[in-house]
Amino acid sequence: MPNYRLIRTGSDVRVFVDGNPKLTVDANKRNEMRDYMKSVGLTPDEINQKVHELYMTNKTEFVVSP
Repeated sequence: MPNYRLIRTGSDVRVFVDGNPKLTVDANKRNEMRDYMKSVGLTPDEINQKVHELYMTNKTEFVVSP
């Protein structure tokens, strides 16, 4: 089960998978970030929670079961 960590710095959100940098998305483009979270298996409710956490604390983590 991969561990995802998203860290926001300004308008950039860096995505790490199991500690390795995967990609960077634009925090100003909420659909880009939400689409990525959906593509790895999060539900709409989980996405809303994680986006809120990311904007409040500048980071969030989650594990996705296969």
